[in-house]
Amino acid sequence: MRNAGLPESITTHDLRHHYASVLLMQGESVITVAERLGHENATLVLSTYGHLMPNSEKRTRRAVDEAWGCAPGVPQGEAPTP
Repeated sequence: MRNAGLPESITTHDLRHHYASVLLMQGESVITVAERLGHENATLVLSTYGHLMPNSEKRTRRAVDEAWGCAPGVPQGEAPTP
């Protein structure tokens, strides 16, 4: 911790929590985060970090809109070109 210039009060648990939080806030899947943390399933990640995914509804809506050609900038009735 000292070599990295971090406060002495920072623990490896704090770093692990930060790592998981950053991944989730950047849109990484819960399953991938669970794997990176060494968990057998995503339940603990969801219960601990689920509050960090406030944009997930927006992301999922955008993904479906894009798949169905309803994304902004795509005229209705025209499918996007793959």
